[in-house]
Amino acid sequence: MTRLLVRVFLLLLSLASIGAAAFHTWQSTQSATADALALRQFEDRARGIVTAIADLRGAESSYVAAGQGADFWIARVDALRTELESTLPILRASARTAEAISPLDSAAAALQDFAQMDLRARDQARNGQLAQASNMIFADGFELTKKAGDAVERALVAEQTGHDAAAGAARREQGTVLAAAGGIGALALLLLTPSGRREPDPVPISIVAPIPNDLDLAPIARPVKAPPASPNIEVVASLCGDLARIPDSQSLPALLERTAAVLQATGIVLWIADPDGRELVPIVVHGYSPQLASRLGTIPRDAENVTAAAYRTGLLQMMKGDAISSGALAVPLVAANGCVGVMAAEVKDGGEQQAPLQAAATIIAAQLATLVGPPSARSRAEAAG
Repeated sequence: MTRLLVRVFLLLLSLASIGAAAFHTWQSTQSATADALALRQFEDRARGIVTAIADLRGAESSYVAAGQGADFWIARVDALRTELESTLPILRASARTAEAISPLDSAAAALQDFAQMDLRARDQARNGQLAQASNMIFADGFELTKKAGDAVERALVAEQTGHDAAAGAARREQGTVLAAAGGIGALALLLLTPSGRREPDPVPISIVAPIPNDLDLAPIARPVKAPPASPNIEVVASLCGDLARIPDSQSLPALLERTAAVLQATGIVLWIADPDGRELVPIVVHGYSPQLASRLGTIPRDAENVTAAAYRTGLLQMMKGDAISSGALAVPLVAANGCVGVMAAEVKDGGEQQAPLQAAATIIAAQLATLVGPPSARSRAEAAG
């Protein structure tokens, strides 16, 4: 009864973690969509204000243009100023970063100074003092409108930078939540797997011809390989903890050596998808000679092998070994934006068919998915260990 309750609890824990991860992913997606819409609206308003400021500068310079009446352009400047006085506060209120608010305040102050200067310039233009009006318009007027326009541009850049940083943090958080949910689910699967050992097959006894000296001969038994032991869950947890703390992929080779020991693997290759997602590129290799590692090529997405199949489906793939060849496991590295690569491990003694070892590989791959991503440029793998 106690064992049944434990199994039910682990099942409910796994389902709860998956449900929480799904809700968080949906919530993050909705928030990202709203943020992107707000940024587009901010960009449209900011560009409209920059255009209006440029029109304001041109309209004021027409005060002193030959053959044109100043009254028409004065009315045009008043209309543009009214438009800016109404749209600039709206832009400021829609800013989501503190770095964007200060430049917008500077733009508003510059436009206020422009309004006072413009009153003096239009009086001079109406009184025929065109030289004095020109000096004021093409010096102070241009400087103030340029200051206002540049300030709005800085606010736009600050808002875009803040949005990109927030979106990147949200994607990392989403990847961490998905990896944690996958790890909890895989851990529950590992704990639910029966740990009892299978009884060995009966050992056949060799029939030996009698020896002339009439001595008894003990039966000759066929050697039987013991099945691989289940991975130690404490060792798996320690490895995942160390993977979570490494600052970058430069520390991966040493940790892959520990991964190989946990999975009883003779070799491991981390394959990462290229930016287009059309092929897999080896980035870290353990257990193979440098000569062999340097000859590893890329794997097309539609290739007929377990590594490409794991990348396409996002599901663990297994290739059974035989008396000559080792078996293999291909475990997808699934992040927030989908499958980003595959951990391929060459496993000995039939370990690739053992559910506990598959579960341990899934847990480790879930943690690796938070550390690696598509390479910025294709490169050959460097051997390690």
